[in-house]
Amino acid sequence: MKRYIILLVTLILTSTSCKEDFLNEPPLDRITESDVWSDRDLMDTYIFKIYDNMPWDYLKDFGGGAGWGAHRDALTDLAMSTYSWTPANNTIRPGNWGTSTNYWPLDWWGYFNIWKINYALENIEGIGEKVLSKTERENRLGELYFMRAFSYFAMAKRYGGVPIILEPQDPSTTPEDEYFPARNTEQEVYDQVLADAQRAFDLLPNRWTGQKGRAAKWAAKALESRAALYAASIAKYGTLQLDGLVGIPSSTSNDYYQTSLNASDQIIKDGGYSLFDNYPDPSENYYRLFVDETEEETIFMKIWLPFEKGHSYDLRNTPYSYRVDWGSSMSPSKQLMDSYEVLSTGLLPSENGSGYDAEHPFENRDPRFKGTLLTNNDLFQGSRIETWYATQRGGQIDTDTGTGIGKDGMGIHPDATKTGAYVRKYLADGPSPLLVQQYYSGQDCILFRLGEIYLNAAEAAFELGMEESARDYIQPIRTRAGLTQHLRLEPYSGVALRDRLRNERKVELAFEDQRYWDVRRWRIAEEALSVRIEGIRSLRHIDNAGNETFTYQVIQAESQKMNFNPRHYYLPIGQNRVNNNPKLVENPGY
Repeated sequence: MKRYIILLVTLILTSTSCKEDFLNEPPLDRITESDVWSDRDLMDTYIFKIYDNMPWDYLKDFGGGAGWGAHRDALTDLAMSTYSWTPANNTIRPGNWGTSTNYWPLDWWGYFNIWKINYALENIEGIGEKVLSKTERENRLGELYFMRAFSYFAMAKRYGGVPIILEPQDPSTTPEDEYFPARNTEQEVYDQVLADAQRAFDLLPNRWTGQKGRAAKWAAKALESRAALYAASIAKYGTLQLDGLVGIPSSTSNDYYQTSLNASDQIIKDGGYSLFDNYPDPSENYYRLFVDETEEETIFMKIWLPFEKGHSYDLRNTPYSYRVDWGSSMSPSKQLMDSYEVLSTGLLPSENGSGYDAEHPFENRDPRFKGTLLTNNDLFQGSRIETWYATQRGGQIDTDTGTGIGKDGMGIHPDATKTGAYVRKYLADGPSPLLVQQYYSGQDCILFRLGEIYLNAAEAAFELGMEESARDYIQPIRTRAGLTQHLRLEPYSGVALRDRLRNERKVELAFEDQRYWDVRRWRIAEEALSVRIEGIRSLRHIDNAGNETFTYQVIQAESQKMNFNPRHYYLPIGQNRVNNNPKLVENPGY
């Protein structure tokens, strides 16, 4: 039975003896500051609460920011928000946002977390061995450095340079010029992230014994792998502006790529992780990676418990006829479907000679297609997905509910798919409808895994001019996926190889909150996120003998084109923050 770190602690205080002077004892219903830093369990509770406030989870509800279940991947070319009335569709995707519409799931100004982390670091640094052993103290300091690194990384990828604050501020003692600091450069923030990640790696244990959900040293090394890759690509493909508040000098790109590659290689060789490969069917194996909650590939995850401390990913994303309420909040795009290669040729559908069959668009594809998406006639929770919008009998088109349109079909309800597909990844499955209620989902959210590390290594190696090494790193990913052709992407070189490596990242990490940030750091979002989402509409045909067949048609699923403007490579600092601290220079274009 696995132990979980549950970020909600009930403290039960019991008296073990009677004292005549009990009236002079401190109240037992209050916890003082000295109590926290003199008791390991209270100290851990404080740290766990910081874990709970970190901006890394992508399965929980994003609420009113993007709009009720519209996760960040619904702001990309992977999917659209199914609900037409949400800000995701009406504000963020059309590009109609600026300094007054800074809100989650894009905005995150993390200084509440930074203060708590710095405060804990200051207190734990001086704790003696009567409270914590040397190893226990170092481990907790490592967790805090890891979370500080992640917090600054989360802000750097949004805003570029932000103020670096490394001590807890106190309005009664901190000088005003320090209490309202100016922004550091983007490079300085990334360097701070990497420095804190290295401190964390040096202090954290290899694994936490029986405490799943706490960051171990390899989580810190995985953050280094990712953050250095971001810094490198921004340096190579971005533009230096505002004296370095946004952008990183191009002369530094190779150093950051090398840092990322070194970190990735260390994890691959020394971390003790392996690619999840427990099922003979590669589609099922890929799907199971995200629901079996094993740890051979997962480096770090956010723990959720069904019923006790759960999220609502199933409620928000289950296909229409299986839902309790809401459901199908993300409609996966044909653009994503076209990113899965044809299995028999190893070529993308758009490439000459690919063998793509438009009459059977969901067959003979990269097995990850079926591990990620649900399309017409796929089996889910004991019955077939029915996405057809109508049925043709004897030359007549029937769109009536029950006889014509499929139970999950386009048009059966405004909450049903707009593209002819649903998300499968991370959804709970079973032999019959599960009817998962709000906050009853318990799938852990994978934040770092070995699959990403191989992709990071392949990208960094390519950018350093090491094409054969890049092929070495991508081959295990493609082999595990069940592909049979061009496992080393042999037909491609130069820019074509780069684009295929990026496509590999797109499909391997789809719906893991990577795509939005990837296209921004590559500086291709003006193209990739300025598209109009397409879908594939299915029509059921029933002949006189009762035989059932289907035809498919490409449709425009979105009423208006997405727009990603050059200024959106950085989020606005926000007028309210600039008003509060005039030293904060606003980002370009706002």
